[in-house]
Amino acid sequence: MRTIKIQSIGMLMGSCLVASVAGAADDAVRAIPGEPPPGTSAALPTGPVPAPEPAPTAPRTDEGTRAERYRYDEPRRLLNIDLEGSSAYVWCGINVFGEDQNTQHFAVFPSLVASFGALSLGYWGAFQLSGDNKSALVDAGVGAENDFILKYTGSLDNGLALSASLTYWVYPFADADVAGTDTPMYLEPGVGLSYLAGADLGLYLGYYRGLQDVTAPASFVYINPSVGKTVPLSGDLGLAFGLSAGYKVFTEDPPAKDRAFDLALHVSMAIPFADMYITPGLHAAYATRDEAVVPDAEFSDSFVAWAGVHVGYDVGL
Repeated sequence: MRTIKIQSIGMLMGSCLVASVAGAADDAVRAIPGEPPPGTSAALPTGPVPAPEPAPTAPRTDEGTRAERYRYDEPRRLLNIDLEGSSAYVWCGINVFGEDQNTQHFAVFPSLVASFGALSLGYWGAFQLSGDNKSALVDAGVGAENDFILKYTGSLDNGLALSASLTYWVYPFADADVAGTDTPMYLEPGVGLSYLAGADLGLYLGYYRGLQDVTAPASFVYINPSVGKTVPLSGDLGLAFGLSAGYKVFTEDPPAKDRAFDLALHVSMAIPFADMYITPGLHAAYATRDEAVVPDAEFSDSFVAWAGVHVGYDVGL
């Protein structure tokens, strides 16, 4: 059964990382252009990162993420350094590092993003720190994830914003005897559209593609609508709520289409300290299960709740 679960996770990690960061409640804090607003699960590792989330599905969807504390139309040259600690790595409803859907295994997600106006270059990683399955997931090309992201963002009229991104997923520590290749690799081009209103609406469309014969069966198109709302609390503090849905259209007819549909709910609050921030968050997700993977699935086989916190720092370039 563990082998089946590892293979299933390996085929289902990747394009959306869970976004667990909220910005402040004033006009200076808006959704990332072309991505669902902060607090939703469709952000890419470039920014709020995710998810996040992420390798064959995530975030992507705990797709770590950073707080975007600048207007989307404000020219900027910025280096963001972020580290998230989380009780689980959940991507698009999938508990990536868990033996079971509700397992809690602590993980960290470092990220580094350099923004040059509308163009950004980023790195995002996912590393499991607890759990007896840690080594097995690394060998299978699921653990020790490294993502490299190129992204362009731009604004349109009437509150509309768009983005285009290219994410390269790589697992350099995989065991070829287990994963089927020395270095599992995936590529995901994606586009997003956001409408920045009282409640920010987002839609992300990505194509997650395995680059080798052994990773190609994990390929799918991901459709991810979302809605987010930040409620002012006091000063520059705001409580962000996000709700998203995701649907995978598998393009290679895999033997099982597990977790084809997912829902995610996020609540988070960014606490700024000059150029630093701390962002605690609570999250929950539900994903449908394939009978071939989990016969007679119960609610606990589909549902997971977890908590995380980000610590980040912005440096002007």
